[in-house]
Amino acid sequence: MGSSAWRQTWGLRVFADPRFVRLAIAFVLVIALAYRVGQFASFASAAQWGYDFSAYWLAARHLLYGEPIYTAAQLTGQYVPQGQFLYLYPPFVAVLAMPLAWLSPDSYGPAAWVWALGGAVIAVAVVLGVARLEGLAPTARRALFLLGGAFAFPPLVAELALGNVHLLLLGLLALAWWGVRRGGRHGDALAGVAIGAASLIKLFPVLLVLWLALTGRWRAAGWALFGAAALAVATLPLTGVEPWLDYPGVLLNLGPPAYATDALAPAVWLGVVLPPLAARAVVLGLGAAAIAWCALRLDERASFGVAVAAAVLVAPVLFQHYLAIMILPLLLGLRSALDGPSAGRVALGASYLAMWPGQQPLLGAWAWVLNRAIPTLGALGVPATLARWGPRGRPIG
Repeated sequence: MGSSAWRQTWGLRVFADPRFVRLAIAFVLVIALAYRVGQFASFASAAQWGYDFSAYWLAARHLLYGEPIYTAAQLTGQYVPQGQFLYLYPPFVAVLAMPLAWLSPDSYGPAAWVWALGGAVIAVAVVLGVARLEGLAPTARRALFLLGGAFAFPPLVAELALGNVHLLLLGLLALAWWGVRRGGRHGDALAGVAIGAASLIKLFPVLLVLWLALTGRWRAAGWALFGAAALAVATLPLTGVEPWLDYPGVLLNLGPPAYATDALAPAVWLGVVLPPLAARAVVLGLGAAAIAWCALRLDERASFGVAVAAAVLVAPVLFQHYLAIMILPLLLGLRSALDGPSAGRVALGASYLAMWPGQQPLLGAWAWVLNRAIPTLGALGVPATLARWGPRGRPIG
């Protein structure tokens, strides 16, 4: 069958009608969004609600009362990075949560609603802002399609319910991309400080400093380092010096997840054959190499998307809801794919859908294929698609 023969085939030719395709996509999105609303409502009344946010709330509460934010077990040896109320992050995140802990000192539940609302606002702002910046949504209808695709994305819904920091990171990294697109002194400062702030929330965004340097943005790279240092110093009156001195030990003592039911980190997969630290070092090296290769060969939009995706994938602890950050490289990849071959669009769409599966106990011993393998391949597929089909070294239009 020729490349266009399907357009004349009964039963298939309807898919050549753009109006039908739009209607079909809208119909599927409405069903998916209705399901996500019900799923979120279920999470909001179950143990999942604010599960991760509870750690920030408790750490912030400890700061309010002058107590340590890390446990003795985290400082004395290897520990499992799983468990409610377990704080794994730099002290900066606890400082950000202090107003919510002060407003809701007796329970993290009400504060988690404020945190979730803030995350939803960030997600909407990122989708609409990047879509406008990249010319993806010239009409309100297309903007609604993109928003629907984002809120139908399971990692986003899970992130809203669990209350982790990844939507905050999504907003900061999108802000960094806006700074890159703006350029000049102010754009470099904006991009650098946004990446510096993101690196104080979780360490993996610091890899984007490598991208800044390799694309010749030395001023922005300097701003990233200065911004991170300045923000850390600004927290000292609230945290003191000790938590910052403790954090490197907390990071080095981080062990592999005890329950890898939905652990997607390449380092966890590799940890089956290598010691944990060696696995992390190998993945970090591969991630840095991918960022360097793409920064030197692809245009800035595609290579920035690869850098964001690679930074997420080098995280030693990576669960499905972390992939909410992938909304940014997916949007940048969509813009690049519109100018490229159809194979790139198909691969990007397949990667997006591959990150949808979750736990399915009915599969028994094969549940890991749906829980872990397919979402991991989907996450890896985003940078792989950009690296394979992204524009080669052309200026951003």
